[in-house]
Amino acid sequence: MDLVGSPAALRRWTVASLVANIAIVVTGGLVRVTSSGLGCSTWPQCEPGSYVPHPDAGIHAYIEFGNRMLTFVLVIVAIGTLLAAWRARDAAGVPRPVVRGLAIAVIAGIVAQAVIGGISVLVQLNPWVVGAHLLPSIALIGACVLLVHEAYGRRPVPVAPSVRRVVRTLVFFGVAAMLLGVVVTGAGPNSGAGGASRNGFDLAQTARVHSLTVWVVVALTIGLLVACRVNPGARRAVLLVLGVELFQAAVGYAQYFLALPPWLVTLHMVGTALFTAALANLWWLTRTPAPASVAIRTEAGRSQQR
Repeated sequence: MDLVGSPAALRRWTVASLVANIAIVVTGGLVRVTSSGLGCSTWPQCEPGSYVPHPDAGIHAYIEFGNRMLTFVLVIVAIGTLLAAWRARDAAGVPRPVVRGLAIAVIAGIVAQAVIGGISVLVQLNPWVVGAHLLPSIALIGACVLLVHEAYGRRPVPVAPSVRRVVRTLVFFGVAAMLLGVVVTGAGPNSGAGGASRNGFDLAQTARVHSLTVWVVVALTIGLLVACRVNPGARRAVLLVLGVELFQAAVGYAQYFLALPPWLVTLHMVGTALFTAALANLWWLTRTPAPASVAIRTEAGRSQQR
């Protein structure tokens, strides 16, 4: 089996990269809800003089150390993806610079993610630094989705300019909702370790602002679903986003009213990763404007339906 020199190998590496970058978001959430964020007291070492936990270390040290080790898995997968991307050619034998560029961006994002994670330990889990630790992961998941599309040779679905504008607005509010979710986390009780500072915001008020943003996102998605009713390719991508949004909203409200049980908080992190992937998928598929003739036929189809 060719590990890096075939289109099939590139597809396998890009899918593995996407899965691994989603997984580290989930394991990072597990570190936080189990209060294992300072299981290793320093960085890049785990304890002064040792890169691994001491034999008599508690479970928190091994949870934190395990999450650190997953970073090396990400690096290995990213290097494999880069090697496969470097050898990738189109049907005419021409190199594919977009694939190479995305693969390089993923490696850079993993390095940034690791450094911010290390800084968060050194500053005793300052909530703003911990929140910033999620940002490279969001970008990485988006880049990996684009890599998968490029590796599989999927073509965008032409859409009307108005649809593209709504998609861009949805992406803006979707990212804003995730950033506000980070602020809510910084105000909540799951600090990652006992005694770690909080950001000082009122949890109830911050969660209310976050939820309002989420409902704006849901409303935009429903409107987009109506606008794409005669475009099956775009409609499927919108339905995927809407399904993840409803799942995420249900988990979010449940964790708030049930006083943030750890398993629901972790499930909410899963939803964040899936929402990022679904949003990137929608943006990629709808990034191409429809030709004027297609737009005219689409408007005619809408008029007939009315």
